[in-house]
Amino acid sequence: MQNMPMREFLQLFPRPALVVDGALQAIAYSRRVLPVFGLRTRGMSASPEEVLTRVLVENEELVDQLALATTQLFKPGDEERFSWKHRDRTYAVTACPMGEEGNAFLVIFEDTTHRAMSEEILINARSYLEQILDDIPLGIVVLNPEMRFTSINRRQLRFLEQMQVELSLIEAIGATPEEALPEELGREWQRLCRAVLDSGERIEEGKKGYPVEEGELVLATMATPLRDQQGEIAGVILVADDVSEQTRLERELVKVEKLATVGQMVITINHEINNPLSIISTNAQTLRLLNRDLSDKNVAKLEKIEEQVKRIAEVTERLRQMDEVATSEYIDSGPDMIDVWGKGEGEQP
Repeated sequence: MQNMPMREFLQLFPRPALVVDGALQAIAYSRRVLPVFGLRTRGMSASPEEVLTRVLVENEELVDQLALATTQLFKPGDEERFSWKHRDRTYAVTACPMGEEGNAFLVIFEDTTHRAMSEEILINARSYLEQILDDIPLGIVVLNPEMRFTSINRRQLRFLEQMQVELSLIEAIGATPEEALPEELGREWQRLCRAVLDSGERIEEGKKGYPVEEGELVLATMATPLRDQQGEIAGVILVADDVSEQTRLERELVKVEKLATVGQMVITINHEINNPLSIISTNAQTLRLLNRDLSDKNVAKLEKIEEQVKRIAEVTERLRQMDEVATSEYIDSGPDMIDVWGKGEGEQP
């Protein structure tokens, strides 16, 4: 009779529940626990408690976990939890002692199938997203509002490796850029992402070169706010694009354009300067050779004119033959000039 109030209480209990003794025999139950085991009271050949005890014995995994849990329960307030899969359902099972004697245990079943499915979907979705990020040919970093890494893809880790920065995914997650990266780069990323969080606007940093073993790694960096479904800023996405080859081609194009300019200039020089120079040179030679009465001083001056005309002709010829445009200082700390004679050759006489 003393068990009647407990049985009546369990019959009205709003969740699947079961009371077992120390031998794990069912001594009370709630109506909602029967469907958990696929049972109905109608048509039972024995009492529900006897049927539940038999079903428990048949579910070896559940019995083993219950047996282990009850050995850890000594006083009221103790509690043990574990997960149990039965058929196509997943349950969170909670066991706790009833009374001071510790000879009876309340077992509550919570169907977490949908929650488990949702968690599995989220895990799969995150794994799929990370796979997509790894396949994108851009360096991508995701930071939360506290400026801590929540994701970094393989391409970005490869960029850092090229810059001699040793950083693993495990080391990065949870750290700030200033904590995880070298001083200058860490400050640069921290400043950029903080500006995006504060303004809520995308910011493009443009191109910046970083020295690497192969020469130079040029990255075009952009940071954009990451928003949730309500439109609130939930973090920052930092994207780095390797534009090293593009930058090299642009420099080559500038070089080609310089050569084209030099070519046009050479044509102009040949037309506008060499022809008058020929006249000057010829007249100087004629004056020197035909005037026998010229003083040595005047002869020297005419020879100097011929020498300088020859030098100018050599300069124009050198310009015509140039296949690369190099510059050097005209005077110390002064403007640059085209290096006609080639770097390191010095000024020609």
